[in-house]
Amino acid sequence: MFNDNCEHNFMLVYRDDCGQAHFAKAKNARVDRRMTWAWETIIGKSKSKVGIGFYPSNERRMSRWGAIDFDAHDGGAARARTFAVSALEELQRHPHRYLILGTSGSRGWHLFVLTEEFHPVDEWTLFLKRITTRIGAPVRPGCCELFPNETSSSSWPYGIRAPGTWNPKTDQLGLIVFDSTRPLLERLYASKGEKEKEREKSPFLYHSSRRRGGAHLNDSERFYSGGAADWRRRFAILHGGTRHDQLCQLVHMMLRQVGYAVARWNAERQYLGSRIQSRATLAEHLEEFDELWKWNMGRWREDLSSEELAVHDSLASETERDLFRILRNFARHAVEQGRPDFPFPIVHVSSRLGVSFQHISKLRQRLVEKHVISQTATAKPNSAAARFAWCLSQDPPI
Repeated sequence: MFNDNCEHNFMLVYRDDCGQAHFAKAKNARVDRRMTWAWETIIGKSKSKVGIGFYPSNERRMSRWGAIDFDAHDGGAARARTFAVSALEELQRHPHRYLILGTSGSRGWHLFVLTEEFHPVDEWTLFLKRITTRIGAPVRPGCCELFPNETSSSSWPYGIRAPGTWNPKTDQLGLIVFDSTRPLLERLYASKGEKEKEREKSPFLYHSSRRRGGAHLNDSERFYSGGAADWRRRFAILHGGTRHDQLCQLVHMMLRQVGYAVARWNAERQYLGSRIQSRATLAEHLEEFDELWKWNMGRWREDLSSEELAVHDSLASETERDLFRILRNFARHAVEQGRPDFPFPIVHVSSRLGVSFQHISKLRQRLVEKHVISQTATAKPNSAAARFAWCLSQDPPI
């Protein structure tokens, strides 16, 4: 996205001392440092939150990417979502283009289109206008904006925040819903030497292109999506008439592994990643998800012992009940492996529930105080997570 510009030619995204959001062209700041700070903001390690943006042009008026911003400034959140999904479906028909669809940090959507080669800015603008025309999206402020937009040869196109980065207006991170850039990133950073150099220059780029092993959380994504099992691929909608069955299997798989919010996010991503034109709308798909989730929850409750059921129903929040369900599954898995306890990696569990790891730490202590779990081993920094045992009877009720 940097488009081979000089190290100071990018967009600063920050809040001033009065808390006002600013989006400004950099003057003296270096892009490599800013990308590192933006990444640290995403993973919660930055003392001062910052984002980063880029310009869809360089001195030769060439770019490797373009983007469409579907705004919801006038209350058109449903409209913005509909346009974003329609544009994604339209762009998936074009080969050799890589796509990222994400939220703008509010109720709008950003759709990025990337290519391996440079193309003239004017061609990008014309291409994006054709896409918006086909889906019936009017190009105007507050509804739909293009990057690069139509400018004179002496003007510089407006910049846009990088996908997944922090929005100072809303104090939220953009959520990446659909991403097909992995093949491109893996080609760009294929050799080990290049990866290590890129890691030194920018953790942001390193983590976004690095393939992780199945035992590690993919920290380029905010929520858990199956790890090595890769629910997005395993339950993809590839053929007509399979959407409902794939959704049923996905819900059944997710129930014991993630919280409701993360499960719903995975269901939405399943729909948006469909390779066929479904008769059902996204709203109908998510309505079916809610029905299936409720039905599967009823079956899950039947497996609880009377002691487990009483404690579960006494928990105050949905997040606590989600955590109870996930930990019970961890405990059952440990029993199947002949182990008396199970690991509790806080950051990993937080990705299953869609909340901060600090909040998970507090919830874990509450479950300890309620004698749901008890600690059997402390955590070893950079080596092993703390371990816990399940304290409640797992015998099913008669």
